[in-house]
Amino acid sequence: MNREELIKILHATETPDKIAKWLREQYFPEIMNRYNSEASRKRFGLYRNEQIPSNERNLTDVRTRMGVLIEFELARISNEILPELGIDDVFWSYVVANRFPDLEIRENNGNRLLRLEIKCLQCVAEEKSANFDTLIKDINPNTDFVIVCLWDWDNRGNNICQWDSAPKLFKIYVFHAYSLAQLRDTYWLNKPPANLGTGYQGFDVRYAVICADSIFSKEQGNYGKLTRIWKEGFEYRPVETPALLDTEAEYIKFQKEIIKAGFEILAKKQLSELCKEEISYVVYGGQDIGYSAGNIGYVMETMRKSKAQEIALQNRLFILVSMTEKYRSTIYKMQRDSIDELAKNEKPKNVVNIINQSEN
Repeated sequence: MNREELIKILHATETPDKIAKWLREQYFPEIMNRYNSEASRKRFGLYRNEQIPSNERNLTDVRTRMGVLIEFELARISNEILPELGIDDVFWSYVVANRFPDLEIRENNGNRLLRLEIKCLQCVAEEKSANFDTLIKDINPNTDFVIVCLWDWDNRGNNICQWDSAPKLFKIYVFHAYSLAQLRDTYWLNKPPANLGTGYQGFDVRYAVICADSIFSKEQGNYGKLTRIWKEGFEYRPVETPALLDTEAEYIKFQKEIIKAGFEILAKKQLSELCKEEISYVVYGGQDIGYSAGNIGYVMETMRKSKAQEIALQNRLFILVSMTEKYRSTIYKMQRDSIDELAKNEKPKNVVNIINQSEN
């Protein structure tokens, strides 16, 4: 990591698109490598059959807690890196007021440099519901960035400390905050509900405002949902700048990758519970579309029974699990000349039991 480049980045003297690319390609990969080391992950591990809650309410609390811990760890690791590079007049600080952003990079005299909003999403969460709802008036276009950390529990690599499972970072995405807000607002303002009446959808000085049947009210949680900020090919666009184009490209990649990451983790975990054979690919039309072990396969696609039967036959599968983007599952079981639907719209936690029961 180049010290001179880092100083320019931290002081925001480069253009926003160059800062975003440098953070994405050089700085955060180093932070992620250090976070994923066993010396770091042991502080978050589950040991000796410790369990986290499985009910939705408490599971949400665990995810919120992990988000805070990851945020703190990113700052801690960053404050290790800076002195290693001979930078002792700059540090990462926490914003304690519970407002945008989460972290600020400051000089020792208190001057603010870069500002970072940290969002953490668990790969296998059915609803990846983090919100970026800071109004554009409160975002500095020169210094502010949104960092999204994709994480999940993983039990590999525990040679130093014998944990059962510990959280691992799978990817860190970097967005120019002002450009992301432009995409968000352009999409949201041009997709109002059908029942506006005589009103408008917009903003006041504090928050987003919606209208239903001509009655205005504060928007209640859908504005700024991180996975719904923008849609590729949307007909209305903000003014294009290098920063906006970079943000749009990163966001479209982010939308696609986070769903696939969760599917891969769920499929491989459940296949390892169901079958001791090696995990390979489910192939259809010359493409890898999922994972299989033995005669059980997982794909992420909603399909007709006829297609499910075709995929099962081509891959010699007895059980085929078809998952939606929210990981709701339809479970198919092959018969001699047909395919049966064992269950539909099942949550991931129920799938293994249903398959085991069908084989008994």
